[in-house]
Amino acid sequence: MFKLSLYLHIISAMFWIGGMLFITLVIAPYLSTIEDRRQRSAIYQVVGKKFRSIAWIAIIIMLVTGPINLYYIGVTPSVLFDIDFARSSFGMAIWLKILVIILLLISSLAHDFWLGPKARNSPNFSKIAKIMGRSNLLLALIIALLAVFIRAGGL
Repeated sequence: MFKLSLYLHIISAMFWIGGMLFITLVIAPYLSTIEDRRQRSAIYQVVGKKFRSIAWIAIIIMLVTGPINLYYIGVTPSVLFDIDFARSSFGMAIWLKILVIILLLISSLAHDFWLGPKARNSPNFSKIAKIMGRSNLLLALIIALLAVFIRAGGL
């Protein structure tokens, strides 16, 4: 069960982060070559909605498999909330990852369900959504780095 959970977690993270990288490094530069703002916005809305639907499935999978994976490596809730564990290098890496995940979830919800729809008709909201999307990518990359630290034993 642990190997399946870990596999699903890694595949979901790859899809989610890979998708954000693809949008940032491929789709966005392509769209900047289109002069008509409405056409650019329409394409981005279609791509964004499709990715959002699949990305949230990946996020939900990671939110389920993350705690399962922690349990299988011996980090039960009682261990997680133990002050000595939290002060250890390993515990700090896990807690830092959890905090960044919470920040990213809040930011992603705001980006996908509040800013994104407003960006359709507003250049100002569009600019903010773009910055927030890239910030979310940065947070996701930090989470991936923290996962490496956790796998390597801590910070």
